Parts: sequence; C-alpha cells; structure tokens
Amino acid sequence: MKAFLLLTTVFVAFAAKRFDGHQVLRIHPEHEGHLKKLVRLERFEQLVDFWKGPTCLSCPVDVRVPKNLLRKVKTLLEKTGMKYTVMVDDLQQSINMARSRHIRAVGFNFDDYNTYADIDSQLTDFATSYPSLASVFTIGTTYEGYYIRAIKVGSAGGNKPAVLLEGQLHARDWIVSATLMYNIKFLLEGYGNDSQITSLMDQVDFYFIPVTNVDGYVFTHTEDRMWKKTRSVRGLCFGVDANRNWDVHFGSSPSDDPCSDIYHGPVAFSEPETKAVRDLVMENSDNLKAYLSVHASGQTWMTPHGWTFNSAPDYEEQDDLAGRAVSAIYSVNGISFMHGTIANINGLVGGSSCDWAYTVAGIKYSYAIQLRDGFVLPADQIRPSADEFFAGLLVVAEQVAAEY
Repeated sequence: MKAFLLLTTVFVAFAAKRFDGHQVLRIHPEHEGHLKKLVRLERFEQLVDFWKGPTCLSCPVDVRVPKNLLRKVKTLLEKTGMKYTVMVDDLQQSINMARSRHIRAVGFNFDDYNTYADIDSQLTDFATSYPSLASVFTIGTTYEGYYIRAIKVGSAGGNKPAVLLEGQLHARDWIVSATLMYNIKFLLEGYGNDSQITSLMDQVDFYFIPVTNVDGYVFTHTEDRMWKKTRSVRGLCFGVDANRNWDVHFGSSPSDDPCSDIYHGPVAFSEPETKAVRDLVMENSDNLKAYLSVHASGQTWMTPHGWTFNSAPDYEEQDDLAGRAVSAIYSVNGISFMHGTIANINGLVGGSSCDWAYTVAGIKYSYAIQLRDGFVLPADQIRPSADEFFAGLLVVAEQVAAEY
C-alpha cells in the first residue's frame, strides 16, 4: 500500500501543471489610465492570472505572470509608469514549500492541507465523536459525481437562528477549507469548556460547507494548483466561476468567454454546486440569519452590493457588524482587514453568492470574506488564519443570538 501511495505521489508530481519561474506582481495604479490598461490586460490576456483585479486607485492589483510573459508585462508596466513589486519570486517554489508536509501518513491533519477524501472523513469523525452536537449530510452532487458535504453544529433544540458558512467556491482557496475545519473543531471542543462558545451553541446553529467546489478542489491536488473554476464541460473549455453564477444581476460580470477564469456560465445556477447551496439556503430560509461566503486572499469583510455602488438598505447595520468582526480579527494577531461594500473594495461584479443571499434569500447579515493575502500560504499559517476568522465568526454569532 505504501509503495502504491508513493508511486501515485510521483505520478501526480510529474503530471501536474508546474509554475516554475511564474511571478506574482503587486501593481500600484496611480491614475485612471493605469486602471484602464490593467482592465484591458485582465480581459484579453488569458495567460496572466489576476489574483486581485483592478478596482480603484488606492487598491493594489496582484497578478500572476508566467515566466515567458514576464519581460512583456514588466516592460508594459514600466513604459506606462506603473510601479510594482514582486510578491512571489517563483510560484512553484512557494507551492513546494506550502505542501512540504503534505507527503505524510494518511489521515486528516489540522495543520496541513488535506485531500477532499480526508476532509470528508474528518467531517464524519466530528459527527461520530460529538453525536449530540454535530450531524453531517449531503447537499448535492457535483458535475463529476462527488458528494458535497455539509455539517450542522449546535446543541439540542429546534427552530434556532443559524449562520451558514459557504467555503471554497473557488478551487484554489485551500486556506478556506483548512480554516473552516479548524473552526468546526473550536466549536465542538469548546462546548462545555468555554462559556461563550457554550452559550452561543445553545442559541445558534452553524452550517459549514468546507468545500463547495469539490471537483475543482480535487483538480488542484492532481493537475493544476491554481485552478479556480468548477469542472463542467463548456465547449472546448472547462468550468464556471462559481461566484458569478448566482441569480442576482447575473451576466453583468466582465466575461462571457467560457475559457476565462471569470466566466459566469451560460445561465444562472448552471452549476450543480451553486444549485446545491441555493437549495440548502431556501430549505432553511426561516432560520438563516447570517451568510458568510469565505474566500482566500484579500483580507476583507465585505457587504452587499457587488453589482452597484449604491448601498444596501441595511448597510449601516451590516457594516457596523463587519467593523466589529474586523476589530476582533485584528486583536488576535494584528492582521488588518478592510470592510465596506463588494463594489467599493473589489469593483463591480454580478452574480455573487453574497448578493444573492441578501437580495433573494433575505439574509440581512450576508458577507463576502477574503482571508489572509495569498493563494499559496505556507501550512504554518493555517492555525493563525483559523484563530483570526473564529474571532470574527463569534462576533457574528453573538449578533445573531442577540437580535433573533
């Protein structure tokens, strides 16, 4: 068995897409002309990968550039007077370092990045170890036939208000599932041992979906670490940006090109993954009072709307709670998060789950959250990220408990 696993690991290492010499540049646009050039580069040069797109003059732009395009892109930036720094000098080296502990004994490790099979197994272990506090269930099946698992965490009692955490719509956001799995552990181990956690779990239920885009996540482990979309077949290309596929101002996203990383899909809810979460939300719409769509890289806690710069009717309450969550996060490790609307922070986008949860499902405290900067974080940042996010989650849960 060990020999088979070793051969499988070697095969994957040779089969997987590599990123030798790829750099991640942080660009600082200084006027509207700079922004327009970056927007054009994002839309028409598919070989570069925008980790943080061009949205405003005060917002840095992060872009992964393949080795063979580095000279071209850097020359463009220098000719136009755009300043930049190199965030990641060699992406493949960063990937190798982040996964250095991944070749280990089979089984789930909270302080490492895990396969989907190990995550699924750990969810079952949670329910087995804490039968009165946790239950695991399937919310749907992916395009490639994987089950999408959710876990409900809370003490006994019916008709309680609930918080739903939707994780990893984007496949490459490994820090998200790692963070959420730790947060489940914190809640279960804290019940009966921590007065705040015990009180909250007596009053509020938590629904976690650690990995929503299962097909994409599996693909990042075997083929392409930077894969973002789902894996449905779209002509000659694959996948849909699952955070542009929701039925709220659908189609107003930048790209209708199936080969683009930000392709919104042929129609809203074309993907079984987004349908599954939609159905879970609508089945529990009377109880869900907060919806947290958790992503990687950006250090933001964002409120609706993404499709317009106009504030939502509940913006003051939403932003006040976001501000308190961000303050709690800062108190853990001194990491600063921004808060504000999706449009003001990330630019205009349609079809997001956060906007849908607020506009269609009627969940007032609906947020899109981006964890620590970087899509390839070393495994030693998992626990700090989990601690930070948990502090913010407790703030949201306290508000839900007090208000509902």
